[in-house]
Amino acid sequence: MAKEEQSHGFRRLSILVIFILISGLLWLIIKLSDTYTVTVPFAIHYVDIPASQIVLDNGQEVNATVTTTGFKLLNYYFSRHKNRKIDISLKDVKYKKTEDLQYSYSSRFIVDKIAEYLASNANDILLTEDVQNFNMSRLASKKVKIVPETSFSFEKQFNYYGEPTSTPDSITIYGAVEDVNSTKEIRTKVITKKNVNQNIVTRAKIDLDKKLNADIDEVEVSVNVEKYTEAEVVVPITIPDKVKMHLYPNKASVRYIVAMKDYAIINSLSFKALVDTTDMFFNEALPVELVLYPNNTQIISIDPKEVEYIIVQ
Repeated sequence: MAKEEQSHGFRRLSILVIFILISGLLWLIIKLSDTYTVTVPFAIHYVDIPASQIVLDNGQEVNATVTTTGFKLLNYYFSRHKNRKIDISLKDVKYKKTEDLQYSYSSRFIVDKIAEYLASNANDILLTEDVQNFNMSRLASKKVKIVPETSFSFEKQFNYYGEPTSTPDSITIYGAVEDVNSTKEIRTKVITKKNVNQNIVTRAKIDLDKKLNADIDEVEVSVNVEKYTEAEVVVPITIPDKVKMHLYPNKASVRYIVAMKDYAIINSLSFKALVDTTDMFFNEALPVELVLYPNNTQIISIDPKEVEYIIVQ
């Protein structure tokens, strides 16, 4: 008896659920059959652009006021945001130049495309402006240097050996004349590494301005890494020509950091220290400057920084 009552209750619940679903579906159909007036944005994508030109504001939006049924609006609201766009062919549109880079055409072309998108009547679509404007410039290109961007932390005594390089070392960029001419170099996205103790070869994306295009989107970056050591040499302090004086002391100690692979090829002849005699009649001590040192070294210090002197006849 209890099982029969339970089965009867389940059937009643099933019938109620089906009734609610059917009622909901009928309500939805009635609502979608109603006419609505809504304002919705559309992105304008220009196609068939002349080969020698580039549209600077491709993707600009227009707001369209649409009067149509809910059924026809479903196509819009169920589309992804990036697909809510219309293509305007510059082959089909009769546009004219109005200013230096500005062109215009009748908004009727946009209305027709929106009507086609919604499968609606063009007379039921309104735009705020009767004329649509867009900017177009002459397309330019040039080759620019690629600069790899790196942010490494190294193990003790290790560091960069020379500047990071890329393959290829340059890139051809395309865009409006103004944007291309103002671009001097293109950098990569920052490459981050930790505890580096050996050479690195990796791929990096190009960090390109959105206004530009390029023939490639990534490059191979090579970073040379070497182990470094500290070294010291003693060099004579040179006196400028036509100046006669004795220096005390007359030698300087130079401390520097150098890659282990270059340690043997650097000696005291690789450096030159010079006394600055600009103010020799006003100061008791003169500064010592390091005027020559190898590019592959990092100077830590020069001692002494100043020397005493005696002018001789």
